[in-house]
Amino acid sequence: MVRILVCSERDLRPELRGTLIGRLGIEVYRAQRFEDARLLCKTLGAQVVFVDSELPSAGDFIRRLRQDPATRSRSIAVLARGGAAARDAELLFAGANAVFSLPPDGSFDERLQKLMNVPARLGSRLVVRIEVDTQPECAAAMLNLSTGGMLLATGHRLRVNDELGFRFRVPFGADVEGRARVAREAPPTGYGVEFLSVSDRNAIGEYLRSARMES
Repeated sequence: MVRILVCSERDLRPELRGTLIGRLGIEVYRAQRFEDARLLCKTLGAQVVFVDSELPSAGDFIRRLRQDPATRSRSIAVLARGGAAARDAELLFAGANAVFSLPPDGSFDERLQKLMNVPARLGSRLVVRIEVDTQPECAAAMLNLSTGGMLLATGHRLRVNDELGFRFRVPFGADVEGRARVAREAPPTGYGVEFLSVSDRNAIGEYLRSARMES
């Protein structure tokens, strides 16, 4: 049975009922405090943790989830209202895997399915600083990395759904190249990028595993 934990001061289950969560009869639990979220993750084994972006100190809440041994391996997603891209970028940087819109949009179910199918420990984002070569050519640097994408910082103007080629070297590892799509903007110079094709996804996975073992 899939279990989902929603961390919010409000009961968001009515808004989620029309999504895959309601149609599959997924068990949904709620927590308002980190201590409760930690206990529920540990005892119930929730696979996905949603954090309401309006939860007080949501960034610190996500950082604590990502740092605590009982919760760091969970897939963490933000539930956000409105277009506060700067806030969303902060929450991604804190350790969230993805940002989901409320009310749910047409991509909600597909993205949730991907999140549930990604091994959580590899799916979580790792803060890095890696130079990236892009095509079209522009100066760019990676600020965080997961098996599914990266947070890219560049002075070049990009738009959501733009595609670009990329190439970077995994620290102490191989060169990785492929194509990616801009999934969201993270002003003033950041873009959440989703990998469409990757030459060596195993190299990324090995790097994420080794980096987390050392942390």
